[in-house]
Amino acid sequence: MIKIGKVSYLNTMPLFYRWEGSEVSFIEGSPSELVDLLRKGEIQAGIVSSIEYLMNGKDYLLVPNVCIASKERACSVLLFSKKPIEALESIYLTSESLTSKELALYVINHIYGGRPKIEKDKNRAEAIMLIGDKALKENLYRTWPYVYDLGEEWFKHHKLPFVFALFLVRKDAPQWLCSYIAEQCERSKAYFFENLYKGNISVEGFSQEFLLEYFTSCMKYDLDEEAITSLKLFNEFLINRAV
Repeated sequence: MIKIGKVSYLNTMPLFYRWEGSEVSFIEGSPSELVDLLRKGEIQAGIVSSIEYLMNGKDYLLVPNVCIASKERACSVLLFSKKPIEALESIYLTSESLTSKELALYVINHIYGGRPKIEKDKNRAEAIMLIGDKALKENLYRTWPYVYDLGEEWFKHHKLPFVFALFLVRKDAPQWLCSYIAEQCERSKAYFFENLYKGNISVEGFSQEFLLEYFTSCMKYDLDEEAITSLKLFNEFLINRAV
């Protein structure tokens, strides 16, 4: 049985809404947890932080035309702050996504010129960065005076979507797996959006109006030319940061 890593956030739902056949089983985890499993060979493929492909692309095949990206907003990759971002002295960054952590540092350091201390205890930080469902739920409370959408900050600066995750396949996996995943994801997206527009998608804690807005206005799932250009820009930042 082929094992495939599946992030258990709301934003992955269109990619995994309906798969046919019994060739694979799913292992759930955060993007950073799945990267670790993929590196160890404990899963053969997975939707993982895009930074893993930028850093170690030689080890993987990239499933074509599949990604998890933001459009003009990400809506679920958010920085919650007690003060303006340029004035921050301390920040907590979730460990759930390597890509989102690096994007947060890009926004803070390069767009706003800040240099806050990275806190491991979020209770001691002036700002916290959360992703996925935790970010969506935290935003519902409306208790933070400043909330920054990191996908939106990237878009305002570059006028491009931001690619948070890619579907990667280990090179030692069966040769058919890459095309199989691409076909399953394409079919799943079609089923999902057909049902979304009909009002047939329900998720506890979220209204149908929210789901329609989130999946159509915030999220992007096609790895097109704009998304690839954005990945290259982000990679340049990572290279310069490492120098």
